Amino acid sequence: MLFYFLPGEYLDGLSFININKICAIRLRVNQPVIVNGDGFNRYLSVKGLTKNKKDAIICCQNHIESIIESITERSLYAFNDKLKQGYLTTRDGVRVGIAGECVYDGDKIVTIKNVSSLNVRIPHEVNGCSNEVYEVIVNKINNDGQGSLCKINNTLLISPPTKGKTTILKDLANKFNVTLDKNILIIDERQEFSSIYGENIDVIKNSSKIYSFNYAIRSMAPDIVITDELSNKDDWDCVKKASISGVNVIASCHGSGIDDVRKNDLFIKDVFDRYIVLDNGIKPGVIKCVYDCDFIKI
Repeated sequence: MLFYFLPGEYLDGLSFININKICAIRLRVNQPVIVNGDGFNRYLSVKGLTKNKKDAIICCQNHIESIIESITERSLYAFNDKLKQGYLTTRDGVRVGIAGECVYDGDKIVTIKNVSSLNVRIPHEVNGCSNEVYEVIVNKINNDGQGSLCKINNTLLISPPTKGKTTILKDLANKFNVTLDKNILIIDERQEFSSIYGENIDVIKNSSKIYSFNYAIRSMAPDIVITDELSNKDDWDCVKKASISGVNVIASCHGSGIDDVRKNDLFIKDVFDRYIVLDNGIKPGVIKCVYDCDFIKI
């Protein structure tokens, strides 16, 4: 059950909703529960979505605490490494963002307490949503009459949060699995790829990129690595090392355009052959712009 961790009245309301049409459920203490969907925001009531605030379910502190206890199976300590990074992931791959009071030991965050907000992000699988992106990543080349070979472009997907990057990466993994004679390694830090598997796919779950790139690549010898959300210096250093070692990397990062990436202090040039800026519309996988390694629009 995808939303086993939610209180009963929330589940009653969600039973009236087409889950494929929503992307997030936002809970804030003492505020109405809000559902973000395809171009709309609505309140959640026990009878589904509503525009009427007075009918909305009001989130209380007990709801927040109950949800966290359910996700962590009443063992918050075991999940603390994720908690202090601002999220938890359920056993079914639902990512729940967390806001609250950060507790420090010196200059390091040791945990988050007094949680006041949750952002339940709804995972989706949209078969075929990566088709357009796939054509940019995979270039067929003629092998002197011996048939066609494939050149894989190291590729970075760029879009703001919640615009379908992870959904596209999931579909790409499935597509690579059935169309390419390649070994694929998925580095799944947040356990969002739980439903992805195949005869050519290996998955490292719940691990930092620095561990997976430094050790799993050597042990699993992949041809292609898929990883989500490059967000710090270690992430960028890892993909650089992988690319110069001959491993193809497909990754994503946040940004509204190519300039957001280029101006980022963490950015490293000559890692990616293609930069794909995704359209910010409702449908995942729609390309807005494609750039080559020199940022020239293709």
